[in-house]
Amino acid sequence: MSSRCCLGRRSVLLIVLACGAAFGTRLDAQRAPASASAAAESIKCWWKTDKDAVLIAEQFTLTLTCGVVEDSRTKVAADAKQFEPTALSLAPFEVLSGTPYEDIHDPPWRYFQREYRMRLLGETFFGQDVDIPALKITYGMRSAATGEAEGRDQTIVLPALPMRVQSLVSKNAKNIRDGSTETFGDIETRLSQARSTLTAAGVLFAFAVVLLALSARKMVGRYMERAPVKKRPLAAHAVLRGCLQDLGLLKTDVAREGWTEEMVGRALTLFRIAGAVALGRRVAQTVVDRDVEGRTGQLKVRKGKLSRKRTLVSAPTTADAIARQLANGTAPGPRTRMALDEIRESLIVFNAAHYRRNGQLDVTALDAALDQGETALRRMRFSARWPVRTADALAKSVGRRGATA
Repeated sequence: MSSRCCLGRRSVLLIVLACGAAFGTRLDAQRAPASASAAAESIKCWWKTDKDAVLIAEQFTLTLTCGVVEDSRTKVAADAKQFEPTALSLAPFEVLSGTPYEDIHDPPWRYFQREYRMRLLGETFFGQDVDIPALKITYGMRSAATGEAEGRDQTIVLPALPMRVQSLVSKNAKNIRDGSTETFGDIETRLSQARSTLTAAGVLFAFAVVLLALSARKMVGRYMERAPVKKRPLAAHAVLRGCLQDLGLLKTDVAREGWTEEMVGRALTLFRIAGAVALGRRVAQTVVDRDVEGRTGQLKVRKGKLSRKRTLVSAPTTADAIARQLANGTAPGPRTRMALDEIRESLIVFNAAHYRRNGQLDVTALDAALDQGETALRRMRFSARWPVRTADALAKSVGRRGATA
């Protein structure tokens, strides 16, 4: 009885141990695939090209992107040397250069990317599909705390990428020539850009020459004594224009305030200057600043629209001088003679009013003399224009030739 009990206990123990061993084996078998799956899910890589078809020796871009897990327990490490351009073996394709970019962190993932410039050389690849070979990437699992490796290194394989090699010539061609991709439009664009650049360069060069000339003049002027600059006098038409402008202001003042001694003097100054111009005599001119006021008997005339200078004009013309000029037989043309007669009569009236003995002013006579003088000034201004002067000169020349004949 006791021997049977012992035998039964041994049998149960053997069955339990056998079941435990079998269960342990099953657990190990399940753990291995789980570990491999976890490692595979800790890294992911892919690559692509920017072109699906290339010509012989044409460069294209191959982009490799990878993402690895980096958390508090595990860190996936891939050796950076295997991504160097010189370390990649992708024959028959040639790796010309490689460009790394800054990593991007998106916990628990860290992404890194490399770009490679590629090309294919060879005479036997025209019109064929040539694969970029599969790429093996080696990586390892490391502890984030200690940095020690956890197991041996593992490998993932990127699939091959197909690339079509285009042919430039037909099968019966005897030689191969590279075709140009430029058109006449590209040539015209470059010529237009060249012309624009040349024009801009010419303008800038001209500015540089002007600035250089100004600088040289300024430097030379420091060591050389400047000669006195002769100021060009106002032309006759400019003087007459100033007289007409001041006469318009005078008429406005007379209409508002009436005739005064000062206004009579202004009118006398205007007609004296106009008489000197009509006689062809020079008038006294003094260039002053804009703020300088002239003396009695002087008329301030503007030199130009943008000039800050003014010219004080005066003349000592009298009615007797005009009369003598008209009586000596050398009087000018009929238009000028008529203007001189009108100016002489106006001078007589305003001279009598200016040097009168009693205090009465003949307003009617003064108004008539002012209007008559204004008519004479406008006639002289018209005669002073260059078309009229040219026509008068031609008429005189024709008259002299007729008289000579």
